[in-house]
Amino acid sequence: MHRVRMTVGYYAQFGWDPVVLCVRPEDADRLVDHNLTETLPKDLTVVSVGAMPERISRYFGVSALGLRAWLSLERAGSIILKKGQFDLVFISTTCFPAMALGRVWKARFGVPFVLDFQDPWATFPPSATPFIRRGAKHRFMHGLHHLLERWTVPAADGLLAVSHAYIQLLHETYPVLLGKPSLASPFGFRTADFAVAQRLGKPLSLDWDNPDTITCLFAGAVPPAMERSLLAVFAAVAAGRALGLGIYCRMRFLFVGTGYARSGNPSVAARLAAQAGISDAVVERPDRVPLLDALRAMQRADVLLVLGSEDDGYTPSKMHQCLSMTKPIIAAAPPNSPVTQALADIGSVLFISPECALDRRYLEDWSERLERLLLNPRFNDYRQRLNQANVYEAATCAARDCALFRCVVEANDGFEAPSGDGAS
Repeated sequence: MHRVRMTVGYYAQFGWDPVVLCVRPEDADRLVDHNLTETLPKDLTVVSVGAMPERISRYFGVSALGLRAWLSLERAGSIILKKGQFDLVFISTTCFPAMALGRVWKARFGVPFVLDFQDPWATFPPSATPFIRRGAKHRFMHGLHHLLERWTVPAADGLLAVSHAYIQLLHETYPVLLGKPSLASPFGFRTADFAVAQRLGKPLSLDWDNPDTITCLFAGAVPPAMERSLLAVFAAVAAGRALGLGIYCRMRFLFVGTGYARSGNPSVAARLAAQAGISDAVVERPDRVPLLDALRAMQRADVLLVLGSEDDGYTPSKMHQCLSMTKPIIAAAPPNSPVTQALADIGSVLFISPECALDRRYLEDWSERLERLLLNPRFNDYRQRLNQANVYEAATCAARDCALFRCVVEANDGFEAPSGDGAS
């Protein structure tokens, strides 16, 4: 959702007149932040449809939103496409069954479609395979996803993905895609969201006020593939404490939204902190929080935490948001992670390499750098990463995305590229 939410306001600058088709918030059965509507253009056309309530669909063994809302989305999309002259269907969602609608509508109306892969659908990179969920229900859903992916993806007219690794994997799996337009575009950020968060985001009920404490915040899920990265951070802090390095004793880690469910998530960070022997340094709120609340908390923290995954294609959704803020970052990731490639050589990012996490010299240098960044912040310390982050600001991302849309339209016979006068 957030990719389109952040970029759709700029589409008109590049000749596109968007119509958004989505599920009604009250039917999504997910955490809803109504304040996010403040970040959308006032004149944006949005068509919302209902979905089978999850409490009913569970009787049929179905809970996935992409299945519960499939028929409603298909009917509403067909009505929209029948009424107007549309040049492109862009499907950006992790409710993967909905992606199959692209092929349905293409067959019926001849409109090309682009798929946006923010996560893998059914074809996973080898690095992610150990973390695929097990059990009869998950095996059934994976089989269904595999069938839908094989039916849908080869018919796509263009691909957008958060990493080159996902596009390369899809090209290898479906060679027919090799000649079609594609774009690797990591999650961006919208500068204006921070102002909206300051105005509308609710403050989290966490203790921020101890002047002797360095508050390090992580906002987002911590799936199993990220646990080793987090353990590396905790191991470094534990080692620094054991060596008597004062800054490590002052660090307190706050985690919000570490689980995927709206409520009832088990502890992740607190469990790993206990394993590392630093339980007193970690406070965790595992249930999901609204994005604007999380952004407001990020603005208040002293240090931001970024973690990479053992899934080589995974890029954290808030990485560029963190880079855009003039705050020290603590980062840890496996060698092949996009996080390592993006952050390892930035001076204001304290990157923890697992093989060096227990080295005294490394820990001393690390603590001195953090102390300097906290006590005497200078713009030059952040210039490099701010320049890097600006490439992923929403307006710039929209320009790249719309260029991909144009390539797809131009590549399809019978369609003309938008001229700036209201193409859809």
